[in-house]
Amino acid sequence: MEIQDLVRENIIGNIKIGTKGEKGPKKLPYFNVEKDKATSQEMVDIFKQLYKEKTTKLIIMFTSENPFSFRYKRYANNKLACMGNNKKAITIGKDDKGYNTRVEVVCDEKCEQRIKGKCKLEGSLKFILPGIEAGGVWKISTKGEWSITNIATEIFKYKKAGKSIVNTPFELNLIEQDSLGYGTYYSLQLHGEDIKPKLVTNTVPQLSQSTTQETKQLAEGTKKENEKKDKKETETAKLENKEKISHSTEIVNESSKVEETNKEIQESDFNANDVVLKGFMPTMINAKKFDKIIFQDINGQDVEYVLHPKANQEIISCDVGTIIEIKETKIEIGRNILCKYEMKQVVKKDENNNEELKKAV
Repeated sequence: MEIQDLVRENIIGNIKIGTKGEKGPKKLPYFNVEKDKATSQEMVDIFKQLYKEKTTKLIIMFTSENPFSFRYKRYANNKLACMGNNKKAITIGKDDKGYNTRVEVVCDEKCEQRIKGKCKLEGSLKFILPGIEAGGVWKISTKGEWSITNIATEIFKYKKAGKSIVNTPFELNLIEQDSLGYGTYYSLQLHGEDIKPKLVTNTVPQLSQSTTQETKQLAEGTKKENEKKDKKETETAKLENKEKISHSTEIVNESSKVEETNKEIQESDFNANDVVLKGFMPTMINAKKFDKIIFQDINGQDVEYVLHPKANQEIISCDVGTIIEIKETKIEIGRNILCKYEMKQVVKKDENNNEELKKAV
């Protein structure tokens, strides 16, 4: 154990992505530092001198190999009411005399508070800001699943590559995201230098001299036996080939059909990201109506996408047979979301035919 492992890091300031509003917490599209219990007015002024404008990017450095910690936390009346590590938790209960006391409870996914969404996983990242020397670290906390995953993944990438993250410059970015269920939100993204792949040569197994000599003797001893087996195998192979001739003619006929289909696809410049419009079907997500589009991919399989409200809406006015190239998608609430696409072959809806159909009905 090193002496630095016994030293408790001094929090000199909290960096937030929100503030207190009139009706509760208010989201902000930039990093915010304001006076609180851990942040003095002096630290607020120093931060604003380093970052004079409202910034969405911070240059940070870590003082520890484990700067990111996780805890399940539940708040009541803006005060911490319970905190756990997914095994045990400490909460406030009553003793025999009715006084408040700390109580140890089970902390797992069966917890009622977690099921109700009142207890959530919270991650805390501690770091220093190059340019500010104050004898401590800054802290930013987040409950966002994307933010926690992004930060943890980047740190794990360095550890897996055997690299130290201490005194290594990182970028901490605040990225705007659009969600069908929750609207616009902001997530944290940690990014360091790209780790280049390399070949690990010392793991290649090498045979010793005794092992190579034994393999040579075994090879010479089995050489004659293999020659006898080869003769028998060639005889049986001739018989099997005669039986396969009739069966191969059937395979050739089927493969020719597949070749014709592939040829048609190639001639139409159809690539792996191209899909053909088959129809529309409305769907509800969190009591909101969205357009679900059914396509057919290059393999003839049906695929469904929910069109993002901020995506190009031109596809809605198109008819069956329209071809698009998918550029950008994401998965949200168990659904495929179509965010960006390019029109390749447009089939407009025939208004005259629609009127004739209405009259015929």
